This record gives sequence, structure tokens and C-alpha cells, in this order.
Amino acid sequence: MSEIVNIRLLEPGTKVRLSNDATGEVVTNFNDGVWITVRFLTSPEDPSMEGTEDMVFAQEVLEVIEGP
Repeated sequence: MSEIVNIRLLEPGTKVRLSNDATGEVVTNFNDGVWITVRFLTSPEDPSMEGTEDMVFAQEVLEVIEGP
């Protein structure tokens, strides 16, 4: 089982992998422990999401990733 990501610690610019296998870059962290805004870098299920921003729920964040 993966370690739970504490989204309160995610700074803008941090790259994350999401539950739908998309990757994103944190744009805004509301520091509420529930929501962040990400810019989608990849989105295998819906490529039209790439480059767009949307709010992401904490449980959707699976891990912090390194590199591009």
C-alpha cells in the first residue's frame, strides 16, 4: 500500500500522479488538506485535459513524482 500524501505540504510546482494515472503540477494549494489546483501535464483517459487546470481532491493524489 502506498503512503498517503499530505497535500498540505505540496508547494506550487510540485508534480503529482493522480488516481486516474494523470500527472499534474500543483498550481494552488488552499492548505485546507482537502483541495489543490493542478495543471494537467498528462491525462491518458482524456488528452484534452492536458494543459488545463482543475481542482483535485486529496484522495486523488497518489504520489509526488520527480522530473518532467
